[in-house]
Amino acid sequence: MATIFRSGAFLQQCFSVHPLALGVKMLTLPDKIGIACVHCKSRHRLTIGTITRLVGDSERDEDGAATGLASCVANHQQTLHVTEVCVERNIVQLRCRECKAGFQVMALLFETYQP
Repeated sequence: MATIFRSGAFLQQCFSVHPLALGVKMLTLPDKIGIACVHCKSRHRLTIGTITRLVGDSERDEDGAATGLASCVANHQQTLHVTEVCVERNIVQLRCRECKAGFQVMALLFETYQP
């Protein structure tokens, strides 16, 4: 049975050590997102509070952000990667290389499953 850790520290550590190995594997709206690390085989599940679409450097838009992220996961999942993890603010940022969209996820709960 896999060990489950309920802390964002494991996702932050995973991102710090091998950031290019983290990719979004599933999105179940309205409140679950799954991120997997191909390097250490850890699976991270976040309970989502809000999803915001990042526009430019400072503009943010919440309208349709969840639908936009769901579209990226469904249509080009391989190009959707984690670009920032900030456990202090409970924020995970994602970027889709295909459509050049950025998303900020406010996490209410972090869970890490290690094999």
